[in-house]
Amino acid sequence: MDTASEGAVALGEAYISGALTASEDAPRTKLFYELLAEIASSARLRSYLPHRVTDPITATHLDARSVFEIDRAHITAAAVLIAYAGIPSFEVGIEVELAREHGVPVVVVAERDRPVSRLLLGNPAVTEIVRFAELEGLRRSLVAALARVTSGSRVAGRPPVADDVVVQRFIASLEHARKLPSAEVAALLRIGELDGEAAGEITDAVARGRLFGAGLRDLVGRYAMRGADLGAFVLHDILERSLADTARALGMDPRTAKQRLATARERVGLSEDADAALVAQWLVTELIAPPTRALQLHLFAAQR
Repeated sequence: MDTASEGAVALGEAYISGALTASEDAPRTKLFYELLAEIASSARLRSYLPHRVTDPITATHLDARSVFEIDRAHITAAAVLIAYAGIPSFEVGIEVELAREHGVPVVVVAERDRPVSRLLLGNPAVTEIVRFAELEGLRRSLVAALARVTSGSRVAGRPPVADDVVVQRFIASLEHARKLPSAEVAALLRIGELDGEAAGEITDAVARGRLFGAGLRDLVGRYAMRGADLGAFVLHDILERSLADTARALGMDPRTAKQRLATARERVGLSEDADAALVAQWLVTELIAPPTRALQLHLFAAQR
């Protein structure tokens, strides 16, 4: 639902902001957020939905600081923040302000008959306001708003940036996508239900830059990998451990490890018998390119 349309080049990540803690009808509200993600996908944006990763009900094991660090990292790297303001929420206000601080444009979405704080609407980060009466109208209006936000016309007329500055920004963005604070890595591994030797190897891989931290976020959040599936995929397909070493680190026999790897590959759209070249291509296009692309858009467009 939150992947870009087939054959289209993704423009970056859309952070879907909305009330979670104060929501009276959480299942219905989350379904609406999934709809916003689907609309963003049709506009060639990959979506991050906090309720899939840091939900106050399903992720009670995460401490408050971990929630802040995980969601903040996604906001600061986003190409756009879509803020649903139909339910008053401190969370949304904080997320919009974080977007303002980091030059991330905000699209506010709300029903026509619901009041929205003028303080929120007046935030300089808010570049588009989408009011809707029915879902089809929401779809049309939001797609149009996202097209305007992500179009090159927003940076037209800005002074050119020197080549050496562009290179420096790219290197900085690459490092930001590669490294994560140790607390966030630990939080992601808790969400991913992975501990022991496998978790230690993954933590070390992120610290050394062998595994993109942003890629770990995607595996845990976007693809919802958990436990042995997550461990088998990272150790075998990303860190290129043998099946025997992977099995040992996970505390299982090689046959079971192979089954877990097959399950993980199926989750991300790879075949069970995918060869190394195909896996490598997937890693570049899905785990490395999207986060760096989003950061490049943020650094080279929003901050020029």
